[in-house]
Amino acid sequence: MRMPLRATTSLVALSALTLTGCAAAAPPSTGAEHAQVVAHVHAIVPAPDGDGFLLGTHEGIFTATADGEIGPRVGGNDFDAMGLTALNGDLIASGHPGRNTPAELGERNLGIIRSQDGGETWEPVAFTGEKDFHALTAGPDGTLYGQDAGDGAVLISTDGGVSWSPTGSTLLAFGLEVDAVGRIIAVTPDGPQVSTDRGESFAALTDAPNLFLIAASPDRQRLVGVDANDTIWTVTGAGSWQEVGTVHGTAQAITITDEGDVLVVDDSGLSLLPSPRQ
Repeated sequence: MRMPLRATTSLVALSALTLTGCAAAAPPSTGAEHAQVVAHVHAIVPAPDGDGFLLGTHEGIFTATADGEIGPRVGGNDFDAMGLTALNGDLIASGHPGRNTPAELGERNLGIIRSQDGGETWEPVAFTGEKDFHALTAGPDGTLYGQDAGDGAVLISTDGGVSWSPTGSTLLAFGLEVDAVGRIIAVTPDGPQVSTDRGESFAALTDAPNLFLIAASPDRQRLVGVDANDTIWTVTGAGSWQEVGTVHGTAQAITITDEGDVLVVDDSGLSLLPSPRQ
């Protein structure tokens, strides 16, 4: 039986803003009492200082607590964070510049940018003005993987995003994630795909539901995702996928903690689904 998703008292009012490469939803407002309006959310990652989470959105990086409270935008950057991941205390992002984004981060496309202070400031790292990665993830060994939104090529970096090489695979990925044993899982229009050779090849992940969102816990032991029927699924280690709840309307981004708590952004805003602990 599906468990109902319990929304927190702090919800994100989602706007219908659009930008090239960003398919923003247009859900109803969650209430005029919400002072903080956050545009479409692309990713939820652990904050580098260990205090809550960061939301990669259409208008910059925003903070969120572990129980789902939305905080202010980090720094003054308003870029569209199409891709966002955490790597050894740094943040790695990609996407498109906003109105107030420094010109040195790139025009039209940001390429790969990095923050070493929790998102307060950013520096260009690679492909400045050239590429746009909609899917970025870091493996447990520090390897970065990304999908070039322009041609679908899967790229790999072993030096923190400074240099990248094609893995040889091309696919349309809604998201990429790496689990604790180093498997790369891509959610695609053809269903979840898995690579066991660092992205050189992908094959169908036959034991998984048909997910369109995926994320891993910080320790990579848990995966979480959402399918086309609005169901939230989780799996731990080599176990079986389990239904843990449902979303309201269109899910935009999701994550899971090491303890199994789920944070998800959907048409009702940011919600917390606590782990069913014994």
